Amino acid sequence: MLQAWYPAGSKTNRTAAGDRSAAEEKARNRDSLKKKEAVLLAAIFLAAMLAGCGSRQGGEKDSEKMALNLQLDAEISTLDPQAAVDSASFEVIGLLMDGLYQMNGQEMPEPALAEETEVLEDGLLYRFTLREAFWSDGSPVTAADFVYGWQRGADPAQGNENAGLFRTAGIANADAVTAGDADVSELGVRALDERTLEVRLERPVPYFLSMLSLPAFFPMKESFCDTVGDGYGTSPDTVLSNGAFCLEEYEPAGQEILLTKNPDYWDSSSVKADEVSYQVIKDSQTAYMAYQSGLTDMAILSGQQAQMYEGEEGFRSVPLGSLWYLVPNLKEGDLANKNLRMALALSFDRETAAEDVLEDGSKAAQGAVPEGAMIGPDGKDFRDGAETYLTPDKGLAAEYLEKAKEELGKDSFSFVILIEDTDTAGDLGQYLQEEISRTLPGVTIELEAVPKKMRLERMAQGDFEIGLSRWGADYPDPLAFLDLWSSGSAFNYGSWENQEYDAMIREAREGSLLSDAAARWEVLHQAESVLMEDAGIFPVCEKAVSMLLNPNLEGEEFHTVGITRVWKRAWKGM
Repeated sequence: MLQAWYPAGSKTNRTAAGDRSAAEEKARNRDSLKKKEAVLLAAIFLAAMLAGCGSRQGGEKDSEKMALNLQLDAEISTLDPQAAVDSASFEVIGLLMDGLYQMNGQEMPEPALAEETEVLEDGLLYRFTLREAFWSDGSPVTAADFVYGWQRGADPAQGNENAGLFRTAGIANADAVTAGDADVSELGVRALDERTLEVRLERPVPYFLSMLSLPAFFPMKESFCDTVGDGYGTSPDTVLSNGAFCLEEYEPAGQEILLTKNPDYWDSSSVKADEVSYQVIKDSQTAYMAYQSGLTDMAILSGQQAQMYEGEEGFRSVPLGSLWYLVPNLKEGDLANKNLRMALALSFDRETAAEDVLEDGSKAAQGAVPEGAMIGPDGKDFRDGAETYLTPDKGLAAEYLEKAKEELGKDSFSFVILIEDTDTAGDLGQYLQEEISRTLPGVTIELEAVPKKMRLERMAQGDFEIGLSRWGADYPDPLAFLDLWSSGSAFNYGSWENQEYDAMIREAREGSLLSDAAARWEVLHQAESVLMEDAGIFPVCEKAVSMLLNPNLEGEEFHTVGITRVWKRAWKGM
């Protein structure tokens, strides 16, 4: 049985506390938490000793080594760059591999393996000269490796959900290749020689270089992939690196990952850490204790913890530019009814979800595109010119429910919300469960918590009724979100379809609007309206993350686009 969603110290509980001040309650909760921490501390040390991780944490194994000890709050789903779709996998792959470009601190693309870039034929032809770089087996990274990696990513036989990125990037023949109507050799990428890569686009794409920082566009060595086959990424021996670090220890679904510095990395002089170790710690209390005991250099905090430890040394709250949203599966019968979807979408308060449940700096979602990563031709954020959609209204939600009951000939409905087995998803799921059931008489909500990888797999297969999902932008354009819900998208898990919406997305992605930035921006606003007014998804929160970082840690990077946490140049000072 999942615990009640209301966290101690939330605004809801503070109101019920009567004349007790917020400060007093905060102190009381801190004392209570400290007692729990003391109980957990011995268990964490024991687990660390049994796992053997203490022998290499904090440089104990070799005092000359500088190690970063980091936390993931969910398992990575894959180390295959062309197949990865989740932020945890992106983060680790980003340390193991480089592509042509990477994102800098201003969310702009800067060269990585691309030493020189020529843009020809009015933006339809790109010619990249590769810098001298090597794979971890000592062989050079070549233009042919990029050709193979991209062909592999676009090949429908691979079944990669990322195949659509090659269409979005405008690469010539990507539509036909990803649809299986043309051979992968016809994709618009070719090696002119060992260090010269040429890419042809079907249309100018303003965010093309930004997309090249995504793992899907990383190179792969064909002979190595042929050797390891389907076992790629399942062990250190089945991963080839060209990035700042190499994989030393890893097992699929394991709780520990160890990376060691790659001495042959082209930018090795800027990499100060000798090792990066990851611990998968889903429970925020355990993560905090691991941080306090020195086993990790960071701890991702729950909302309750964020409220309590805000202001402490090392506290950080970072907006992610990502969206938490509910996905109704329209193939699950009743949810195809618009009035029922509207009832569900309006039945819970998004500000309460963000401010009283998550409490980590997250904000109520206003639509399908979050604030903070999408700047238009007028220099303003996408949300500045957009409405707030599906404004919570419990009375109106009840009216929509009555209409749905009449249309469907039913007095009651029961749905299961599929969530991840993490603290954040659990807290959010429990709030949604209680609010929807309380607001809509006759609607019963249950929760099913599974590991993130399983949640992604099941939603991709349509094996769910309602899913609690999160998405972050792959590139700095509203299409990074809005394209998700077009009919041909592999990420349109709920199977929502609208011909008008599809036409607007196509026009913004590949039509004449590409030459009229202002008109394109307006059409994207209109597309969001179509999606929201039909309740194709139910936005919940614009996610932030609060954490504690080792005060001696420097050089870390946080991004709202693509790979959101970058530790390549991070180090611990004294």
